[in-house]
Amino acid sequence: MENAQKYMLNIRNLFGTSSGVVCGVEVVVALLDGGTEIDRLNFKGKVGPGGGFSLSYTGKPGLSAEIISGPGSVMLTNLA
Repeated sequence: MENAQKYMLNIRNLFGTSSGVVCGVEVVVALLDGGTEIDRLNFKGKVGPGGGFSLSYTGKPGLSAEIISGPGSVMLTNLA
């Protein structure tokens, strides 16, 4: 990919509760190029409370990430 940018996608607090017990959930993350969805990532499992995990992603410069379904928070960091 020409002009490819490397990113680190960090997802935190991927969990829910059922009857007071922490359990796994599903979250859907959209990768956006100027507000237009260009990719969708699905994650299932349990991370947290307080924890997170990261994975690398390569795409065009200027991307952002947003959770479109499920709990937690997401951050897409440019690794320049």
